Amino acid sequence: MTVEDRQRTLSPAPDPELCGRDSDNDEPLWKMTWECQERPKDSRWLVAKGKEGHLLVPTDRIRGIECPELVSGAYSDKDHNYWQVAWERAQDWFPKLPWGAFGLGINAKGSRSHEQLHIHMSLVVQGVKDELDRAYAAHNMATDLAHWPYQLITVNGWDAAQSKRDPRSYRVLHTNNLDFNLFAALHESMITIMGEKMAAQTLTVIGANTGPKDGYYILNSRKDLTSPLDVPGIGCCDTLLICK
Repeated sequence: MTVEDRQRTLSPAPDPELCGRDSDNDEPLWKMTWECQERPKDSRWLVAKGKEGHLLVPTDRIRGIECPELVSGAYSDKDHNYWQVAWERAQDWFPKLPWGAFGLGINAKGSRSHEQLHIHMSLVVQGVKDELDRAYAAHNMATDLAHWPYQLITVNGWDAAQSKRDPRSYRVLHTNNLDFNLFAALHESMITIMGEKMAAQTLTVIGANTGPKDGYYILNSRKDLTSPLDVPGIGCCDTLLICK
């Protein structure tokens, strides 16, 4: 791909401080994505391989979850629904699941290692989906956006060494589909209503029960989110997904 071809695929972000600049050639992931595993013609995304799992990366220069254009602006329409695309592509990249679950995740600004938006497409840590299924059956999670900010549960993922359980607090929403702007929903629920910072948020999407026909679990957390049981929150998807 020539420099001219690359530049034609990009849409300028109005706020370079929050969304990044096309000339940010010191960002390794931004450079790496142009040597990718999958990039359909005229798409607004590509798939690059991580250490474990894969990454869905926009072909627009977007630093991360804090970019306001994801909520309402250049990257907020249906052509930029990165979550739905990532889910569809992950089904092809993970045809054989050892315990029946894969997920998607995005990290908070302070918990990520790259300054280019990317969604992890990875296996779910064993046991996490079953725990979410039980919480849903017990009516312990939100089923509409109005209750999402207030419905906290503890989910037992694994620590970074995959050696012991690492319980964390999450606000969990069950939704029937991914055909909406998840960034906008998060902003409305946690920033507009709760007065939090978008840059502090992490999001994880895990398929509910037996598959997409049963909907999705949307898990949100941040480092200083604490449940009534004093279980700490987290700013990354690492305890839920095998996403390095």
